[in-house]
Amino acid sequence: MADDEKTTTATPPIKGGLCMAAATAALAVSALALTQAGDWLRRATGELRHETVLMAQDAAMARSEAAMAAGLFAIDPEERRRLRLTATAYCPECLDDDGPQLSASGAPVRAGRTVAVSRDLRRLLGRKVYIEGVGVRVVEDLMHPRHAGRLDLCLPNKRQAVDFGVQTLEVVILD
Repeated sequence: MADDEKTTTATPPIKGGLCMAAATAALAVSALALTQAGDWLRRATGELRHETVLMAQDAAMARSEAAMAAGLFAIDPEERRRLRLTATAYCPECLDDDGPQLSASGAPVRAGRTVAVSRDLRRLLGRKVYIEGVGVRVVEDLMHPRHAGRLDLCLPNKRQAVDFGVQTLEVVILD
């Protein structure tokens, strides 16, 4: 019987050790899978947050654009043709460049005719405008991008340009 006991006692530790190793391996694989799933879940949650913020921004912009468009068409068509702008003046002969000055439209800059507007008003390029206290002029040039809501009159000489200074004038789009 002593031999049978040895055989019986020797066999369970081998099976138990093998089961314990398999259980440990299964736990390790499960832990690895859970870690990867957690990482994926964190990335997916972050992407969802980002998409939610973008959707909220898009919705806010759409509401804003709709309100702006509604406001634009609520203005009387005649009023859309009137602008109140900051006006300055310059003299083409006073510039340091040699040769004739060319406007953004490609035409030479002419005192008493040419008007430059800020780039936010580029839609006026080539159009005739009536400027309060000045008369009818043609928008032929664009100002530096740093300006907005402005026009710059081309006057014959430096004295007239300096005397003109900076004014706020009403402008009516004629065509």
